[in-house]
Amino acid sequence: MSNVLEKKSEKQRFPILDLDAYSPGEVASRVMQVGVKKVRLPGVITLMLGILGGCFISLGALYQVVVMANPAISDSTSAVVSPLFYAMGYIIAFIAGTEIFTTNNLAVMSLASRKITLWELTRNWVIVLLANIIGASGLVVLFYFSGQINLFDGLLIEEVLFLTSSKLDYTISQMFLLGLFGNLLICSGAWLAMAGRSVTDKFLALFLPLSAVPAIGFQHGAGNMFHFFLSFLILQDGQGMQLPTDITVAKTTISMVMVAAGNIVGGGFFIALTYYFIYVRSKW
Repeated sequence: MSNVLEKKSEKQRFPILDLDAYSPGEVASRVMQVGVKKVRLPGVITLMLGILGGCFISLGALYQVVVMANPAISDSTSAVVSPLFYAMGYIIAFIAGTEIFTTNNLAVMSLASRKITLWELTRNWVIVLLANIIGASGLVVLFYFSGQINLFDGLLIEEVLFLTSSKLDYTISQMFLLGLFGNLLICSGAWLAMAGRSVTDKFLALFLPLSAVPAIGFQHGAGNMFHFFLSFLILQDGQGMQLPTDITVAKTTISMVMVAAGNIVGGGFFIALTYYFIYVRSKW
């Protein structure tokens, strides 16, 4: 009996060695509860958290493109390394508790469970999407006037324009599928992070799924905002560049809509709804 008590006491004394994580069923319950809380936050709070989310994700996108434009880094090294820096923005946004349109697609589980209404979910998505746009565009303007846009003797400008043009050089159906796969990875990472019990757990869970999005060429609406808004500010500086396709308001609008629709399906249906049927509807 005394040995049992000693072992129990030792375990309580050294919680740092406890690698236990929430089970998939527990994660499903947590995601459902978080979805309810998110959609019922006051509109002003949701807006402010969404603006912060747009800023953080844009910082990650900025970090990635700076690495890609750095002439001291070879193209092959940049292709491997730059996506890892892209993940930084989303990791900050998730752990800091901000609002992101793509991860909020997981609230479909709360809707399927009838804990929230379609109106509440739609309202949240609209506010968060608008807030992400405000956050991303605001950061773009501040960065532009900081003078750092001229890094590497104009190579940063060329990299941003080429990356943006490449994102637009797809058919409508391809944009949708790229958005679907993008949020499939992002929401998978968010799901894994919800299983963690510490900041370290969450960081490690998010790191590879998020970096895989730009590495493979998948897309998500919040990340694209930074590239699109900055490209319109510097488009004149890139005149004469050979780009995969023209950067226009019409093309970027279509891209934003189709990628966002793909994000909803990838995160809301492929992840949230699937796990709802496995762990909530079936009541295992």
